[in-house]
Amino acid sequence: MTGRGPFLWLSENAPPSGFRELPKGGMCLSAFLFVKRGRRILLGKYADDPRWESLAGLDAERWRMHGQGWTIPARQLKYGEDPREAARKIGEEILRIPGLRRSEPRVEVDLYEPTRFPGELHYDVWFLVDAIPTTRAKAEAPPWYTELAWHDPRTLPASAYARGHEDVVARWLTHRSRAGAR
Repeated sequence: MTGRGPFLWLSENAPPSGFRELPKGGMCLSAFLFVKRGRRILLGKYADDPRWESLAGLDAERWRMHGQGWTIPARQLKYGEDPREAARKIGEEILRIPGLRRSEPRVEVDLYEPTRFPGELHYDVWFLVDAIPTTRAKAEAPPWYTELAWHDPRTLPASAYARGHEDVVARWLTHRSRAGAR
């Protein structure tokens, strides 16, 4: 059947091996910015603020549901956006930290059955970017965060995270330990 896979080539003009429709369980492309200070990373808690929709692509249900736990500064990519540009905007527009030195994005993927779409698979493509402040960055929370703070992800319990970000942090830490990073 034309345009029904099996390869994840999404296009109206996909060849027979690609798809002309999105997967029924959905697909997200997200950038995560790991702002580092020694062994700690900067994490935030969402405020009940409608600006999350324009800043990160989060709807009210999500920012309210996940406002109690710690999150990695992140956002959905915009249509056609380079993940490096998304990471820059996380630093400058969401965190308001100018002059971050950023790594090239590293790609991780996750595939799972979402509770909203039983029997279907949801695809996540994560662009993980490390960042180091060029100055002593303060964790001053903009109005769309209730709190920003530096935490050691090796000691913060998984239950302290929101939105499944404990899985993203675990994947980030695994790669860093394999690469010999501190």
